[in-house]
Amino acid sequence: MSKKINIPSLDLKREYAFLKKGINRQIKDCLGSQQWILGTQVKELESKVSKYLKAKYTIGVASGTDALLLSLRSLAIQIKNKEYFNGDDEIITTPFTFVATAEAIVRSGAKPVFVDINPKSFNINPENIKRAINKNTVGIIPVHLFGRSSEMNEISQIAKENNLFILEDVAQAFGAGFNGKKLGTIGNCGAFSFFPSKTLGSYGDAGLIATNDEQLASIAKILRVHGQTAQYNAKYIGYNSRLDSMQAAILLAKFKYVDKFNGLRQKVARKYHNGLKDIKGIQLPNSYGHIYNLYTIKTKADTRDKMLKFLNDAGIGARIYYPFGLNKMEAFRTAKISGNLDNADKAAKSVLSLPINPFLKDKEIDYIIEKIRVFSKERAGSAI
Repeated sequence: MSKKINIPSLDLKREYAFLKKGINRQIKDCLGSQQWILGTQVKELESKVSKYLKAKYTIGVASGTDALLLSLRSLAIQIKNKEYFNGDDEIITTPFTFVATAEAIVRSGAKPVFVDINPKSFNINPENIKRAINKNTVGIIPVHLFGRSSEMNEISQIAKENNLFILEDVAQAFGAGFNGKKLGTIGNCGAFSFFPSKTLGSYGDAGLIATNDEQLASIAKILRVHGQTAQYNAKYIGYNSRLDSMQAAILLAKFKYVDKFNGLRQKVARKYHNGLKDIKGIQLPNSYGHIYNLYTIKTKADTRDKMLKFLNDAGIGARIYYPFGLNKMEAFRTAKISGNLDNADKAAKSVLSLPINPFLKDKEIDYIIEKIRVFSKERAGSAI
């Protein structure tokens, strides 16, 4: 048996060692300019991301959560000519995601409607979206979970037929695409997170909104500066949600490597797949359009926590995303549930994310595969 190796779930130290010159240069330029709020680095980042995504407008904001919230507020102003949605307005989304998705819906004044997921992709099931639509439905938030696109052809068609907006939650999928388009540019707008663990990560909180709609972009830019159309003159109730120059500088240093790093993530994922594909009782992630912000497997519910402990004890930083569906949280007790959420509930009890990053070494991947195989062999015929 291999000697114990400590492998974190995320290795930002290796990333920094690779990017050190570029990051330090960007930070030095930032210090020299002393433009800390919406400075030249922010403008440059917005411009480069706009060209990369092929989106007409990009708006840097303080976090991925704010990107969701400001997008929804902008949509409310545009669609309803009101600053907030009404309590009867319903927005359909998945319960198997991070808190921020539904939190933003509630804070925008609307009601979250949870529908079940596809058990293979972990993303929202378009058929369940159809069944949840009624006269109060105003929009859909598909989450491109773990780095894999939702079924945007079907979702776009549903939205078009029912006159609904689409806000793409692209927090975990910067750089991923669907049918030749970058995620975040297919719906009315896309909300991105640059949290350190993302495929493009800052050194703190940061986010961005992308859209091809000039009016939405204009409203979002107003909302991020306290709702002001001019200094000391607020048109809307807004937010202090300005992407700061230091975070933009760090993102600029990393930006040129996004596709390379996503390609390296996919390479790691293929090695995982080849090493684990013959193990019974483990569902591996579908590779279609996946950039693997997280490499998430699914095993049996009575096995998952035992496997997690086994891997953690072996020094492997496996984690659970997410142990509770949003429908199980007290914060969303007043949310609406459409149909049953069996697949989402089962996923929360059986998913396990393995370490994945562009700098994971072959010997570390082999070690992780070996430990999973050892665990599975020890429990063959029982738990797995």
